[in-house]
Amino acid sequence: MIGGVLGSLLIATMQCASAQQVGGFEQVPEDQSPMEFASKADGKNVFLRQYRDNSTVFVGRWFAPRTAKELPQSASDLYLETVFTTSSAGFTFSTAMAPNQLLDMFDSLKSGSKVNGASFTQETRIGPISMVPFARNQSQCISFVGQWDPQTQSQRGSRLLGFYCTPVMQQAVTGSATASTPISMIDAQEFAAGFMNRFTVQIPDNVAKPVAAATPPAPQPEGSVTTPPEDGIPITTNWQGARGVGTLKFDQPSGEGTMIVDDDQRHCEGIWRHEGGAYQTGTLPFGSWYVYCNDGSFARGNYTSEGPASVTGDGQDNNGQAVYFRQQNQG
Repeated sequence: MIGGVLGSLLIATMQCASAQQVGGFEQVPEDQSPMEFASKADGKNVFLRQYRDNSTVFVGRWFAPRTAKELPQSASDLYLETVFTTSSAGFTFSTAMAPNQLLDMFDSLKSGSKVNGASFTQETRIGPISMVPFARNQSQCISFVGQWDPQTQSQRGSRLLGFYCTPVMQQAVTGSATASTPISMIDAQEFAAGFMNRFTVQIPDNVAKPVAAATPPAPQPEGSVTTPPEDGIPITTNWQGARGVGTLKFDQPSGEGTMIVDDDQRHCEGIWRHEGGAYQTGTLPFGSWYVYCNDGSFARGNYTSEGPASVTGDGQDNNGQAVYFRQQNQG
């Protein structure tokens, strides 16, 4: 995708998502487009091109049709669109787009869709992606957009955008009961991470990979007001008897950060998030965490902190196995 490959979408049931038609574009065969889609799931693609005074704009669209066995009110949706530009020397084509514009872009989302959570930016393997959670009929959805603008006056720019929905009844991980219930930030981040980990994007040469904006150090997950270590807090982990190590980092907006877990069986990455409490009050600091792993497993849970040098996390994986971690210097 975006000049590369849509790698390994493992979506069981999907519904066709119609995109807004853009005037002035002509449909072209795949061999005349710099974009390429490949997926294990059945889908349809369309490739468009538009010549402009200073640039040529290509659009690639991929969407998955709804299966005959699905109920229309609860079917999954998946829609992906890429924009790729080649520009004249000294001219750059901006791909910037605010995530709150996404729901108005797609004809199929203009009715029956409602934002049900706070927007956020999530680090992925291809750079920071802006996300907006929303509910549609009986499904929980995420819309997303990522921009790759040249850092200098070069010749290419790219954009990835789209949305993904799954029926609420399939969301055993988040425990959501209805699509109208606001989704928590940690659940939205986990839902988005589960989708983003299912595909890969190859960015063409001469396109700058986006860099997340620098943010001040976040509070430690245990709620400490002390300056967190630059390398994060080291932790020891136990995943159903498999011992490992990891880190709670402070590289996200205030109150959350990246979480990494490694053992002999898997490498996992995710997010921890402080949700309440503080030292020297009636409620000790607490929060939630999740990780997704390279073997297809994932885990989530909660953490508490009895002091600046004590972080304890407990949870379970997608098979119900126990997962816990302790701050490494606890012995």
